[in-house]
Amino acid sequence: MLFLKTKHQPAVKSPLSPEIASKPNRVTPSFHRMRARVAAALLPVIVATSTYAQSIPLSSVPPTTAAAIPAADTWGVTLPNWLSAPSVAVKEGYDSSIYGVSDNLAGHPDIANVSSWFTTLSASIRFDLLAASGSQNGGFLKTLTLAYSGDYTQYEAAAREDNLRNTFTLEVAGSSGPWSFSIDNPLLYVDGSREDVFFNYYNNLGFAVDRERRNQIQERNTSFLRYDASNWFVRAVDSATYYNLLIDEHDPVGPYKGYANWINRDDVNAGLDLGYKLTPDFAFITGWRIGQQTQEQLYYNPAASDSTYNRALFGFEGGPLKWLQAQFVAGPDFRRYSDASHLGLYGKRHTWLYLQGQLTATFTPQDTLTASAKVWHFVSSTGVASIQETAENLIYKHAFSSKLSASAGVRVLGHRYDAPTVRDDWSTTVPVNATYALTPNLLVSADYSATSGHSHFPVAVTPGQNFEDNIVSLSLKASF
Repeated sequence: MLFLKTKHQPAVKSPLSPEIASKPNRVTPSFHRMRARVAAALLPVIVATSTYAQSIPLSSVPPTTAAAIPAADTWGVTLPNWLSAPSVAVKEGYDSSIYGVSDNLAGHPDIANVSSWFTTLSASIRFDLLAASGSQNGGFLKTLTLAYSGDYTQYEAAAREDNLRNTFTLEVAGSSGPWSFSIDNPLLYVDGSREDVFFNYYNNLGFAVDRERRNQIQERNTSFLRYDASNWFVRAVDSATYYNLLIDEHDPVGPYKGYANWINRDDVNAGLDLGYKLTPDFAFITGWRIGQQTQEQLYYNPAASDSTYNRALFGFEGGPLKWLQAQFVAGPDFRRYSDASHLGLYGKRHTWLYLQGQLTATFTPQDTLTASAKVWHFVSSTGVASIQETAENLIYKHAFSSKLSASAGVRVLGHRYDAPTVRDDWSTTVPVNATYALTPNLLVSADYSATSGHSHFPVAVTPGQNFEDNIVSLSLKASF
């Protein structure tokens, strides 16, 4: 786990007005965007052609036995055993509200219901480091992989929103006798704008899409070390979530009124679980976590909601039925907030609810239902405040044939702010997908999502919370 923590530096205020100083560069001719779209549409074909050419031997080599030769894929490409899951993709889509807001701030460029066509180019690859070293057979270490995925998105109506998302994922796992362990550590770097737009009223779950396009680092780590006995197990665990927003910071008064300062924040915890096995595949568990959360203090406001916590957990995990997998834990979160003189909420001690669970039901080989939920307390991405975050997801997938599949679902997100902040923001999204395999290695997908946002407070109390966003896209993915 690698934390790269960088403190925000206040930006030097431009003598120009904020409208001029923050105006994105739009001098790129439309011809270049059209050329980029044509290139994007041809990318999978170009790659397929080039990989076919690369599969032609450049020189004669000693004959190899048939058993030692990996099978070629649809494209005629033979990959080394240490390389897996390479793919490229292109997506063309339309977003009806790229900023997720329905209100403008006077004196600044319009951001309410701004729609745009967009193009996303993607590539991914995974390296099996054990296979590369020739030590994948036997031994305590079973998995050691490093994966990369890149997604570049270009917006036709707002060039400043263009961004490149780079995700690096390290996975390590091993086992020997009753002992096992796992490390999963994805690291995301977003190469995006360091300047934000100016907001008037907003729903926190609407304008969050704008935050995700900004220059930043995100890191998440989950690890465990487990010992299994015949009817019980003990497991040491740790978890870390880290956001480092690398944006320019401004005091939101005067010419910078309405500017959103996204701040650094993190959550780190460790603890133990004890499980009692009802069956070899299903167990009741109880656990304890000790952790802390930090929230960056803005240079113009010393208030923050840093805290330490003890969390008791009770639940179950595993497969109670052959067709059902379930994991669920819940319990009290005993929270103590620090620096009472600059606290972003009322009261230094609180007991919050923590809940996390997932259920996967495979009714038939063609029908799968997945449901998940999480309720926990975290710190606000705009500083000062503490929030109860709720995330609920339900997705149903059906395979009509070996080539055609479709899915539909619903996702509910909520941010209830702790007093004295008066906010209770919610959003509901309905995603729909259809995927068709032209070949085993060439997929075409159509996606649609409809999102609506609202507040649980009356409009007179929290105006500008309602928003609508519809996204439709068509993508082509080639894997090798």
